[in-house]
This record gives sequence, structure tokens and C-alpha cells, in this order.
Amino acid sequence: MATTLSQPAEDFAGTLAGKIAVTHRLPAKRLPDGRAMLNLACGTRMDWSWNNLDFSPYARIRRHERFARFLYRIGLMSHQRRARLQNVDPQIIRWNLRKGIPFSSETFDVVYHSHFLEHIDRESGAAFLGECYRVLRVGGILRVVVPDLRWLVLRYTEALHALESGDLSRSEAHERAIYDLFDQMVRTEVSGVMEQTTWVRTLEQRIRPDAASAGELHRWMYDKHSLGRLLTRIGFRDVCDVSASASRVAGWNEFNLDTLEDGSPYKPESLYVEALR
Repeated sequence: MATTLSQPAEDFAGTLAGKIAVTHRLPAKRLPDGRAMLNLACGTRMDWSWNNLDFSPYARIRRHERFARFLYRIGLMSHQRRARLQNVDPQIIRWNLRKGIPFSSETFDVVYHSHFLEHIDRESGAAFLGECYRVLRVGGILRVVVPDLRWLVLRYTEALHALESGDLSRSEAHERAIYDLFDQMVRTEVSGVMEQTTWVRTLEQRIRPDAASAGELHRWMYDKHSLGRLLTRIGFRDVCDVSASASRVAGWNEFNLDTLEDGSPYKPESLYVEALR
């Protein structure tokens, strides 16, 4: 369940309030077929033909290749992080989503974000989704991916019932289910730090914010019913839950945003919801 939030989410509603008229109006790049596609808080998972927007260190460093090579050479950037950086769109837009979405209204055919909404508190989620609505053209598709609360709870209750029936082999699954439910609500260390060498980890613990300050903690959770109600309240229509590989977006599986190269889900614990403007 560990995920890296690319956008600080504290007081999201307060910072968006009054700033919907974003002063920045960036041009949107388009696919060869003319569609404009937007991937918000993309992290390091993206298709380079889309408009990819993020606020992570990867988005900052990607435009400074010499500096990235230097960090890698002296050991401050791991091989794993270097490989992730190479996957980042060289034209990635580094942008703080608390300022709104920096495109004109009715620009995009598709707006997509994955494992981001849960990092925004419940009240602020509506303001963010309202911005998604604004930049979508009429008939455009919003695709939202979040951790599926139903899936997480079912996995916990199944393991619990097995234990109570005397099946002690499910103890590890029970512990893991509890961890997946609560870890990203309470942990203090930012993701990825524990993977680093001892001296890099010690350095990062001193210079990087904790998980709460970095916006990595979960602020709310959704199932298909609660997310559907929220989208409908904002004005979206034809809300439906789909799968990692199923979508109303033409050619969806070519982009490999929710699936791996073999077609399996990238994050199988996810809920996939689409809606039309």
C-alpha cells in the first residue's frame, strides 16, 4: 500500500478557495488523434504523450539531467530511483495542485489521477474534483483510482474469521491486513527512505519532511458507493466502477497506467471509477 504522494495536501480546500481562476493557462499537448489527456499527481507512472503534472522531487530533478547523474555517481541516488527517474516525461509539468489545475476550462478529453484523492481530506476532495470537472470538455472522461476500502476491509475480515475458526496459518495475513488499513494513516517516515543505504537514509531523515508534512498520509478512504455519491454531487454523470484494464477511454490499455506489461493490475487493491462530464 505504500505510495508516494507528489502533492502536499494539507488545507487543500483553503488554498484552492478563491484560486479557481488560475493565472497560469498552459498549452496542452495532444495525441496524434487530437485528444488531450491529463495525468494529475502522476509520480513516476505516466505515458509521455499525455500532459503529466506532478510536484515531487522527480518532477524537479527530471529537467536537470546533469545534477541527476551527479547524485547517482556519488551514491545519493540509488539505482532504483535512477531507473524511476528515467521513466519520467522530460516535459513533465511541476505544479502544486493547491493552486488549482493550470489549464483552461474544457481543455481535456480525459483527466486521470491514481492514488491521490485519498491523501486529501474529505471536504477538500470535492474542491479538487471540481477542478477536474472544470478542465474536462463536455462528454470528457474522469478516471479516478483510489485504494478500495471494501477490498481492504474484506481482506481483514476474512483473515479474522479464519483465525477465530482456529486457522492459525492466517496470522500473517491478519497482521498484513491491519498494516494495510492503517500504516499510511499513522506512519512518520516518508516512503522510499527505508530502501536507501544507511548513510543516505540518515541524511534524508534529517533534510526531508516527515510523512505528514510531505502529504503522504491518507486523509480519507472510499468505496464505490461513497466515491460515486461525491462525483454525482459535483455534477459528473454516468458514474461506474470498472477494472484496471477496462475503460471508456479509447485505447486505454496502450497507456499501461493501471496495468503492467503483462496486463495484470499495477495496484490490485485499487478501486477504478469513471464518470462523464
